[in-house]
Amino acid sequence: MVEQSVAFADQCLWFTSLVSKKDNLQPLHRILTNANVTDYKVVEMAQGQKTSRFIAWTFMKKKQRALFVNVART
Repeated sequence: MVEQSVAFADQCLWFTSLVSKKDNLQPLHRILTNANVTDYKVVEMAQGQKTSRFIAWTFMKKKQRALFVNVART
């Protein structure tokens, strides 16, 4: 999915994917680094004893993100 997102890097602000196993985060970090993402975040979600997470990544720098959001609002 990360490799496919490269083709749409300038058309989408954030890409996301659900990550159920915490052990998959380290390989994803390498994949995202190799894809030259600008920023990524991992958000943990818990319900009862089950913890899952999603990862979000972007190819846009902060200034580009602000412009992207402002253009989308108009």
